[in-house]
Amino acid sequence: MTFTVMTFAPVQGFIERSRKLRDLYGSSFILSHLARALCEAGQQALGENALVSPALINVTQGTPNQIILAGEFPEAEGRQALLDTWKEIVNQCRTWIEQQIPAEYTWKRHWDLWGNHAWEFFCGHGDTITEARKAVNRAKRSRDWVGINWQGESSTLSGADAIAWPGLGRKRDSRNIRMSDDDAEIKDFYKKLQSLTALGEAFVDETEQLSIPELIKRLVTYHVVAKQIGIQSEVPASFRDISREQRTFWFAGDGDRIGEYFRQLKENGQDEGKVLHEFSQAMLEWGENKLKPAVDNKIGRIVYAGGDDFLGVLYEADAHKFSPHACLEWFAKHFDPLWKEHKQKITVSVGAVLAGKQVPQRDILQQAREAEQSAKKQGRDRLALRVLFNGGNHIEWVCPWKFLEPIFSNYRDRDGGKNWTHIYNDVAVLESRRGLASPDVALALFEVYFGTRNRQTLEQNPGYYIGTASISDWVSNLAKVGFQLCSNT
Repeated sequence: MTFTVMTFAPVQGFIERSRKLRDLYGSSFILSHLARALCEAGQQALGENALVSPALINVTQGTPNQIILAGEFPEAEGRQALLDTWKEIVNQCRTWIEQQIPAEYTWKRHWDLWGNHAWEFFCGHGDTITEARKAVNRAKRSRDWVGINWQGESSTLSGADAIAWPGLGRKRDSRNIRMSDDDAEIKDFYKKLQSLTALGEAFVDETEQLSIPELIKRLVTYHVVAKQIGIQSEVPASFRDISREQRTFWFAGDGDRIGEYFRQLKENGQDEGKVLHEFSQAMLEWGENKLKPAVDNKIGRIVYAGGDDFLGVLYEADAHKFSPHACLEWFAKHFDPLWKEHKQKITVSVGAVLAGKQVPQRDILQQAREAEQSAKKQGRDRLALRVLFNGGNHIEWVCPWKFLEPIFSNYRDRDGGKNWTHIYNDVAVLESRRGLASPDVALALFEVYFGTRNRQTLEQNPGYYIGTASISDWVSNLAKVGFQLCSNT
């Protein structure tokens, strides 16, 4: 049998270049919509049962962008399906704006350029799913990306693309261009966008001037636009309960050694396609029916849950009630049991980032992904806790899931309480005298604050519990991260 694997790019870049939570939702809606279109195109050509992965359930955010079909689906048809679906999104957003705000628009060519050149499509075929995936990876080495040039000012969100306004693309002699005139027209256009009543709430704020892809991301989160496109959007009633003036706790997770897991199943004689389909169904249902209900509108929001790949944020609507320690407790006590509810024999690595006020969202997302990779490099099946400060500096500590709760629940300061200032100050003094460089000193300090049993656990298998770090660095980072997360308790 021949298998077909399809995917498209950029995905992470498309997600991470989002300034607001609403834009992240828009990115997730669009990616899921495009992936679903590829799934349906493959099913239409090869039959409904040809779709191996992802299992199509009623998921708005997180349909995986790698599509696997049993059968040979022509690359040209897949590329056309992706392009047609994206162009429909682009055209619907453009025409909706033009209908709402009458003006002399010269920007269509730029919208068409984004319609044609926003995505790269990759397709591979093979006698096994593994071979088809390898073919896709080979195709990715030969990129065919086209950049879009522009004149004028760039977006205030990303600074990477042109501001979208009616006069974008207007033909004129460059010697006669007056930036002050353009600026006045741009400001007038965005004032009109800001005052649109058809969307139900403010579309942009007074500081924002968006590019075409940023406009699209924002628009698809409103029902009146999403409905025209056919996006099944589960948009929250409002995004106003998360403020740039408050700290947030972002997390990104990914299943461990998925490829190795399937290779073992295949070696045991199990049907590769059937197992993958069942796995996809179980993971998507877990994200939709377990992870989202545990987080959404309770302790935060899930931006997307694409099976074993997910992204979310923990926060408190009232910024004064936000507790980093409560977020830590959720991970230490609840996340690992929640993860196991999908009943698949895989572990997960998660990067969690406590971000300071005013840290740009795109920086937080990048840090969360880096922390996730750090968790994998330290041995997988663990959580990387990272504290990100406003200046861009960060501290990080990594720990296996099963050791999280024993460590934080058993912490005692020198008075028998929970004051993390004690260990934080001790580490500072020892490091200033280079005393913590000794593994024996680091272990003794760990025992003082976390108990003899935890020290014995650590000594039984230090390579597993501390990964590739030294015991001195591990204890030092534990004290610093713990102080930041728990000092208010």
